[in-house]
Amino acid sequence: MHLRHRGRAPGRGRTGMTAAQAAGGPHDHLVTFSVTTGSLWLRVLLVAGLLLVAAFALLRPFLTEQPRLAVELVTWAAAGAGLLGLLLTEGIDLPQQVALLLLIALAVPVTVTRARQPRLLAVTRHVRGVAPWVLALALVASGVEFGRAWLGGTDAAPVLLHTGLVIALVGLSWFTICRPRTRLATISVQTLVWVLATAVVAGTAHVAVLSSAG
Repeated sequence: MHLRHRGRAPGRGRTGMTAAQAAGGPHDHLVTFSVTTGSLWLRVLLVAGLLLVAAFALLRPFLTEQPRLAVELVTWAAAGAGLLGLLLTEGIDLPQQVALLLLIALAVPVTVTRARQPRLLAVTRHVRGVAPWVLALALVASGVEFGRAWLGGTDAAPVLLHTGLVIALVGLSWFTICRPRTRLATISVQTLVWVLATAVVAGTAHVAVLSSAG
């Protein structure tokens, strides 16, 4: 009995050491790996959403008709990317109240594209009429953030870029529900959205570079 006990003791000792090691160093690395991997996938989703919305904005003038499902997908992608942009950044160059308004503004096109009831359809006509102005305002506001990020110091660049991207997503999302009535208005809206979508692509590339460098 005594020999058997001694024969088991080293095994138990080795098992105890292995468990301690697994609960020690490797466990910490496992947690770090999981958090890092989760953050990486969220950033991949963010980049994919940004590029999807920008691509739709750039290609829409060349498409004769967009299915309702495709428009809904783009509005959802813009809303999701905007939420991820706020979650993944270390800060935002806006007051919290304004950030909340941006999230509400991102939800409006989703609601408009899903409207089916006659009462809601009547309201959506007025919302669509405001869409070009929201697009123009988003272009100006995001342009200020992008300009500060690209022309200023690099320390605040990530915050400014994420802020500019979220604001730009609002404009691109509202562009999906925009219905210009005149040819001049159509050309003006397309020009604005091309500039905004190009800035989004450039900003997304800059964010990706900063993330990989960090």
